[in-house]
Formats: sequence, structure tokens, C-alpha cells
Amino acid sequence: MEQMTRLNPAQYEVLNMLSCIDKEEDVTALRTLIVQFLNNRLQKEIDSLWDNGTLTEETVSAWSHEHMRTPYKR
Repeated sequence: MEQMTRLNPAQYEVLNMLSCIDKEEDVTALRTLIVQFLNNRLQKEIDSLWDNGTLTEETVSAWSHEHMRTPYKR
């Protein structure tokens, strides 16, 4: 039996608005806008973590020394 995914109100609204987009250049422009929106949201969250001390210069420095590769068994 196939499970149906329920859309939340925001997803439903976005789908309704997108129903009129039918040109590739419009899709590209929309993709750019969405990436910019998500980037701005992420930057605000990073700034908040920096301001409250969760993210520090030491944390960022430690990341540069981490090895996050997937271990492969041979």
C-alpha cells in the first residue's frame, strides 16, 4: 500500500503559487530566490549562535582539523 504524504499549509500554498510557472527561466529565477532566502535564514542562525557564544573562533578552528570521511572497509 502506498503511503500518502500530507502537505503542511506552507507547502500547499507554495504549490498553488507555482502552478502558473511554466518557463525554464522562471524556474531558474525562483530557484535563485529560494537559495537566497535559505542562505539568509542560515546566516541569521549562524549569527545568533555566534552572538550567544555557542559558535566561537575556537569551534571554527577545530572544524578545520576534523576528518569527517566515511570509513571504508577493505
